[in-house]
Amino acid sequence: GECNIKLNGSVRNVHVFVLQSTCPGRADDRTINDHLMELFLLTRCFRRASAKTVTAIIPYYGYARQDEKRRPRVPIAASDVAMLLESGGVDRILAIDLHSAQIQGQFQHCPVDNLSMFEDFAEYFINNLADKYSDVPITIVSPDADGTARAKFFVGLLTSKGLENVSLAITIRQKNVSSIVVDLVGEIEGRHCVIVDDIIDTGSRVCQACEALMDLGADSVGAISTHGLFTGKALLKIEASDLDYCVVSDTIPLPVEAAQKTNKLISVCSAALLCEAIHSLTTGDQVAHLYGFGKE
Repeated sequence: GECNIKLNGSVRNVHVFVLQSTCPGRADDRTINDHLMELFLLTRCFRRASAKTVTAIIPYYGYARQDEKRRPRVPIAASDVAMLLESGGVDRILAIDLHSAQIQGQFQHCPVDNLSMFEDFAEYFINNLADKYSDVPITIVSPDADGTARAKFFVGLLTSKGLENVSLAITIRQKNVSSIVVDLVGEIEGRHCVIVDDIIDTGSRVCQACEALMDLGADSVGAISTHGLFTGKALLKIEASDLDYCVVSDTIPLPVEAAQKTNKLISVCSAALLCEAIHSLTTGDQVAHLYGFGKE
């Protein structure tokens, strides 16, 4: 049915923060489009109620992977979503680990803060996982060339927090007629490899990368990703793979059946990151320290 919204209090001359992750529903059949339309109508509702500013907090930015025109006669959906939100009256966007930083430039008048979960991931890894692999060197692996900057940034975070003997590697997938060939740049033999990415969707890429790393001599493999969509049989693939663990944030709620399908999932809370960003915006402080690998 239709989305009906009613505010139960006045927001006149108030700075409003709207939290809405544009991800698929977990406990119901709501889609990305349902959440996007709800966000749009909420923004219009606040605007008509004379809110001073409206900041949209979008932990997972839906359609982010459609950020360029890869073939004829297709939309650039990430840009079109930006147009929709700006036309609705959003004054600022807070997002977490956008699929590509260029999405910030698709908003013409609305500032976009692209926050990073990898500081929290680095803290979690050192406090909860590093001791388990203290007897082997660690390699941070990007599953493709596009994610090299993210992996390099994570290496820097771990090193700055005192973790020693951390290196960088890149896997490059090439599709043949009948198979997928994975090439490797970097040293992984006898090491614990951590695959870092922004999104795990069907789970195929991270599981194929894990298989390739183990075949090439890795001692063990784990995965860290900001957004866990886990569509289709992703959870079953992860459980059947050689991954020791799969760390994600809560920008997307975990599927209700996750615990029954695998015990490898670990969720890291994004609340502290968002709270610090909101506090910085309301007090006029900088938020640059919350940015990811694009910061200077």
